[in-house]
Amino acid sequence: MSPTVVTVDASATLDRAAQAMMERKVGSAVIVEAGRLVGIITERDILRAVARALVPWSTLVSECMTPEPQTVSPQTSAEEALSMMLSHRFRHLPVIGDKGVMGIVSLRDLAGSEQTPVSDK
Repeated sequence: MSPTVVTVDASATLDRAAQAMMERKVGSAVIVEAGRLVGIITERDILRAVARALVPWSTLVSECMTPEPQTVSPQTSAEEALSMMLSHRFRHLPVIGDKGVMGIVSLRDLAGSEQTPVSDK
């Protein structure tokens, strides 16, 4: 799990989300409203939006994000997280703890992993 979590407001524009992701060198950002996880946006989502001719500086993140994304807990095994990601064909999973978003686990984090909790990755 990477504790580097880029957080973007649902009312932000795609270009701002992309800029935040580039600055932090990550492939996804969690979308929050009033401190609550409401979605996730990834590099692929932004690429799809551009391919659909949406204008990044005037298109809201909320129009392109995956709403209510699946999440894992810090105790979820790496094997279970990997299975979930492969079966649903996504590359990033928010890790949710008692105090909200703790991090993001990516497919890259799990490559060659054993049965350890995602928070140990």
